[in-house]
Amino acid sequence: MTAKARLRVVPPIAVEPDEGRRLRRQAGEAGLREQVQGADNGRPHHPWRSEIYDIQMMTKIAVTLVDEVFRNIVAMEDLHEIALREQLGFDELCFQVHALRNASEALQPN
Repeated sequence: MTAKARLRVVPPIAVEPDEGRRLRRQAGEAGLREQVQGADNGRPHHPWRSEIYDIQMMTKIAVTLVDEVFRNIVAMEDLHEIALREQLGFDELCFQVHALRNASEALQPN
């Protein structure tokens, strides 16, 4: 018997707009609904309050934006041979945003 003969044929998944609803209904009928957290509202389940989660997401976005602006400022400094970070006080802003991120991560319960 060859390896090809032993393999099962995998059926293709039908594309339908309410595939998620069908899967949730199927899981509910099988009694697995309690294990699927966040299936109704699409938001992940977290053991901490939603305000803390929102603050953490805002700080992650702020850190991403500050890092992008930092890279742009460094590129402009190299291009124009000037020192912008010292004049703008951008290093202090970076420090404060990263400190806020660390503080928001500390709010998360263990």
